[in-house]
Amino acid sequence: MKHAFIMDPIEKIKPWKDTTYFLMKACTERGHEVCYLDQRDLHTRHDQLFGHLNWLEIRNDEKNPYSVTHSATTAISEVDVVWIRTDPPFDRRYFYTTLLLELLPESVRVINRPEGIRNFNEKLSALKFPDLTPQTLVTSSIDEIAGFAKQFGRVTIKPIDGFGGRGIMFFGVGDSMDQLKLHFRGNHHWMIVQEYLPAAIEGDKRILLLDGEPLGAILRIHADGQELNNMDAGGTAHASMLFSGDLDICRALKDSLRKEGIFFAGIDIIGDKLIEINVTSPTGLQEMTRFDGIDHHYRIIRELELQQP
Repeated sequence: MKHAFIMDPIEKIKPWKDTTYFLMKACTERGHEVCYLDQRDLHTRHDQLFGHLNWLEIRNDEKNPYSVTHSATTAISEVDVVWIRTDPPFDRRYFYTTLLLELLPESVRVINRPEGIRNFNEKLSALKFPDLTPQTLVTSSIDEIAGFAKQFGRVTIKPIDGFGGRGIMFFGVGDSMDQLKLHFRGNHHWMIVQEYLPAAIEGDKRILLLDGEPLGAILRIHADGQELNNMDAGGTAHASMLFSGDLDICRALKDSLRKEGIFFAGIDIIGDKLIEINVTSPTGLQEMTRFDGIDHHYRIIRELELQQP
């Protein structure tokens, strides 16, 4: 099969941790061809979608992980699988990328399905399962945030389009309103405000799901003196197990994920509460594979092989 990865600049990948590179590596080692392109490399000629494809040789070498063998502007319909692996935020360019990809024929598998990515906002989609989530407020009002904090004592505040821990703050009863005003700085976008979960001090669990079924999990734990568990914010990954409560959450999500064509997802759990559903470019696959001693990246590609018509 031929796999095209829509991704951020490949020159910036960290091959020792990057999930996209790890998936590319699995493709190559299982005999598939791999290329990459940027969202800006897409264009149409009438109703046909084209892209400037850079075909790769993927190597098991962190210092020299890949080389471009050749490049060509090609109809995307000539590949078998398109992976949408551009990091969030899901901005206007990302939105239009998903619309362009819907021009592809059914013979091309897009992971994840563009419509599903649009439907599953990574911060809001968990609210489709209110019994699984902490109490949540979505607002652009500082006064409403302060009132919500008063109700629960302490809250976590996240931008609705945030990612990687960026823009997250904590606010509690007794904290100065000036702190909130400074954080917003005239920003009138919606914010996600959730009751603070004390279990966060023990870390948050990232579970990776393949076609609705859990592959495994890692536990992300904050750095000393910090509160954010995100690895982009200084957190570190640790081995983790799946417990009965985790599996209950996975089962509750399975049908919705499959219906929306979300083949590869990552969910975040704190304690026994679902926090986010990551569908753009879920990470943690390399860490989980090392901890488990299982080639999860091969399993993902093998499942695609089995599902290929």
